[in-house]
Amino acid sequence: MTTWQMEYFRSPSKRFRPRMRWWLPGAFMENEEIKREIEWMAEAGYGGAEIIHFFQIPNVEVKPSDYGRYGFGGPEWNDRMKAALEAAIPLNFQLDFTIGPLWPIATPAIMDKNDERCAQGLHVGTIIVTGSYSGEIPVPATIDPERNYKLTAVTAARQVEGGETVGNLKTLELETAVDLTHKTRGKRIEWTAPDSGKWCLFGFWSQTNGQMNDSIGAPVIDHYSKASADAVTGFWEEHLFADPYIQSLYEKNAGNLFCDSIELNATMQGGMYGATPMAVAIWSPSVLEEFRARRGYDLTPFLPAIFVKGLYQLGAGNRTDGNSEYDFAEREANGRIRNDFFTTLTELFRDNHLRTLRLWANGHNMKLRYQTYGMTTELTSGLAEVDIPETESLGFRDSTDGYRLQSGAVHLYEREIYSIEVGAVMGYGYKQTWTGHDFGLLWQLHRGFSAGVNQAVLHGMSYETASASGHFEAMFKWPGMSLMGSMFSNEWGTRQPTSRHARALTDYIARSQYVLQQGKPKVDLAIYRHHIDGIHEGMGTELTPYELAGYTYDFISPCLLETPSAKVGEFNGQPALAADGPAYRAIIVDMRKNTVSGDWMSSDLPVETAERLIALASEGLPIVLVGNIPCRVVSYPGSIADLKIQESRLQERIAVLLDRRTVRLVPDQAHVFEALAQLNVVPAVQFRSGLPLLSARRNQIGCQYYFLYNPSCDETYDGEVLLEGRGVPVRLNAWDGSANPIAANLFPLGRAGVKLRLAPNESALFAILEEWPEGDGLESPKPSGTGKHVVMDCWSLEVEGWSPGDQPTSTKLEHIEVELDELRSWTELPELRSVSGIGRYRTELRLEAHGGNRNSVILDLGEVSDTFRVFVNGRGIQGANQIGRRIQIGEYIQFEGVNTLEIEVATTLNNALMASDPNRKPQECGLMGPVTIYYNI
Repeated sequence: MTTWQMEYFRSPSKRFRPRMRWWLPGAFMENEEIKREIEWMAEAGYGGAEIIHFFQIPNVEVKPSDYGRYGFGGPEWNDRMKAALEAAIPLNFQLDFTIGPLWPIATPAIMDKNDERCAQGLHVGTIIVTGSYSGEIPVPATIDPERNYKLTAVTAARQVEGGETVGNLKTLELETAVDLTHKTRGKRIEWTAPDSGKWCLFGFWSQTNGQMNDSIGAPVIDHYSKASADAVTGFWEEHLFADPYIQSLYEKNAGNLFCDSIELNATMQGGMYGATPMAVAIWSPSVLEEFRARRGYDLTPFLPAIFVKGLYQLGAGNRTDGNSEYDFAEREANGRIRNDFFTTLTELFRDNHLRTLRLWANGHNMKLRYQTYGMTTELTSGLAEVDIPETESLGFRDSTDGYRLQSGAVHLYEREIYSIEVGAVMGYGYKQTWTGHDFGLLWQLHRGFSAGVNQAVLHGMSYETASASGHFEAMFKWPGMSLMGSMFSNEWGTRQPTSRHARALTDYIARSQYVLQQGKPKVDLAIYRHHIDGIHEGMGTELTPYELAGYTYDFISPCLLETPSAKVGEFNGQPALAADGPAYRAIIVDMRKNTVSGDWMSSDLPVETAERLIALASEGLPIVLVGNIPCRVVSYPGSIADLKIQESRLQERIAVLLDRRTVRLVPDQAHVFEALAQLNVVPAVQFRSGLPLLSARRNQIGCQYYFLYNPSCDETYDGEVLLEGRGVPVRLNAWDGSANPIAANLFPLGRAGVKLRLAPNESALFAILEEWPEGDGLESPKPSGTGKHVVMDCWSLEVEGWSPGDQPTSTKLEHIEVELDELRSWTELPELRSVSGIGRYRTELRLEAHGGNRNSVILDLGEVSDTFRVFVNGRGIQGANQIGRRIQIGEYIQFEGVNTLEIEVATTLNNALMASDPNRKPQECGLMGPVTIYYNI
């Protein structure tokens, strides 16, 4: 870490700073207000904003007859974007733009919801036939008869006599499945079954799903169609880039084209979110043709197998291991047919949609940032066509394993940035804190950092609408029009008291992100995983066995093992997969849980992947197989006979793999770590305390960087941590930007043991440098909470209370004074129970003469909510740790005299909003302590 790198760490540039999701009311804005809000975000320490054309909210100055000018891509919108770009570019404040208004993706270029370029579903109607049938092809009730629908295929299959009922029907005989589409005449068919059994006749109908983008009243596009993606980019070319000067601003800004999570439903008949489960599949007109070309067999006879009820609807079920409503009796075939269907959708999404958008964006000096989850697709393959992959805290439920569904692709595709939309929590509008354990933003972000994330986009901030007309006027209340924050937290702009302290938090995030974007990631393990997760499957927040053992890991898939970088090299004297990148020390072929039963099951494994594992093991890479040996291939080869041949080949290749010297088979995850120890695969970070830590590592020539995090919400980590690396250990303080070498115990195999104390939810940054450019001074030890100390109970509290002003966007400030002989939450003080705002606590103290190191005088604030500043004798302390809340104050203290101590605390707006929202509950806030000064240690 050079001197200039340390300077960049102290004052990170805009590129390393967190970004803000910025919700805009269409073009109903003022250029001066746009400029003011951009300047505030830049001053508050944000590096950029993601612009979203939310709902159009007319203001009272605009006549209804003029509303048409204010739409997305219209003259007023383009003028506002010009103003935004002209304000942002001189500040080096980068603007990102959603590909269309709001979400899911829609474009004014397609306004007819019956257009074939709209998102579609495949519906299935059935009728039981014995002997001959002449009549109408069955149409299901899921079809909207008032809109266009199209016959896609007609098939039949014989029911198993005496067979079990799965889903909607008795199981079907796979070998009898037949395509009858060629026998249709319009909407009728004449057909005679080949024997006397009971046959199920299927009619498959495609229909646009009727899903609308509410921002502009346009239908959602087909995400598998190149024509649909071309319509989106074509609208940009013809309307947003119609003015060459505005186009030049977009290109000079060099921001990202952004797409949110894919919130598609195969049908809207069951509703949008938490939909009534229906047997309708996501569809696109080219699926059958593309499936045949890509998979090598015809899907048409097997279409009944894809209809897992609710699977293709948001919130209706993620059961990709579930049965179809019309399953075949040969159960081993059904899941593989569905896998082939999902794989085809994945490839169409990647090749037609993502690639089209990325190439267009790159052609205009922009990158594509995309949340590619939300459909039944395989996540890692699609990320090959995304410049900046993004995850989210909401959809993945703050699960580190959920974030790892993409981290392996980020690392093996060598993407520099792995972004996260952080801060959307249902029901936490104006309640979410920066520092708390109850979905605090840093609690969420630290979990992401631990799993490979290195860029935060806060959700979010609304434009300060000055007025609203029409039905929006009734929603226009103090503290202003919250376009999303009243439901999904949070409003992180100036309307909350904590905004006064934003810079301290954004500086901390920026310094953390600076470290996490240096060099290349280094990850201990690659865990093989092939599974279609459906609609972003969360995995829980409890620590996994691998995390408890101290290992870092990514999930990798068959396609990732085929990337050019996935070859065996050497890192730190040991074999490593992708040695110049993540340098995985071993591959774990683990079990996974069935999404329906919850039972552990072996991973599906293509024969080609087994061959790849044999090749890697032959080059010395350790591989551990867990639980049942993989015996199921991923794909269906077109017939049961060929499937049995494939699975026989897989078992033979697994036997060959197990015969390799560096391969182990263990019964369960608990035995993995003994096998890894035998193979000399140990974590890069080892903790010597009963409490586990999470970590992330970056490698740069001459330097190893470590991010360490205590995920506990109530226990402090206090012990030694062993870090892999040779050189000088340096503690990097992300709160104040300092970098100090520290004393360390040296261990064999190039490991440094450092003492570490981390409060619940606290993180730490370390670097191990080959050379230290700033001298030999060591960081002074901090007190452990013993020795001389003073507890301060009596305080004078002055509160600046925030309450509604004369207008919805104006805030009245009320002055309240309280004398305290004990620190308590404002909710326990009658004068402050329903008050939000800024509190300033003042007290005086004397300390005895002090002959020791001034750095050992520590102020411990105890409990605080939410953010704070500290002043000692009128001097503000920069970079106070908002999580650990233990602050060195020795250089500010005068001994043998009176010292004044002031703590300024900012709250959320929750308690002040209780008066207008009876559903809100009091939220503890203020300085709750105990406040203690430790010294003479």
